Amino acid sequence: MSKLASGAAYGASAGTVANGLLTRLSPDEWSAVGVIAGIFVALLTFGINWYYKRKTTLAQIQALERWPAAAAGQISKED
Repeated sequence: MSKLASGAAYGASAGTVANGLLTRLSPDEWSAVGVIAGIFVALLTFGINWYYKRKTTLAQIQALERWPAAAAGQISKED
C-alpha cells in the first residue's frame, strides 16, 4: 500500500508541475514556441540528411575511382 501511495504522490506532483509549465505561457506564446521548434527540427533534419548524403556520395566516388583499376586486374582481392 505504501508503494501505491508513493506513486500517487509522485504522479500528483508531476501533474502539478506539468500544469504549471503549460499554463505559464499564453496560447500565442506556445504558437511561437511551436514555430521555433519546427524550424529547429527542419534545420537539424537538413543537416543530418546532408551529412549522410555527402558520405554516400564520397563512397560512390571512391568506388568509381577504383573500378577501372579493378577491371584491369591491377587491384588484388587483398586491397
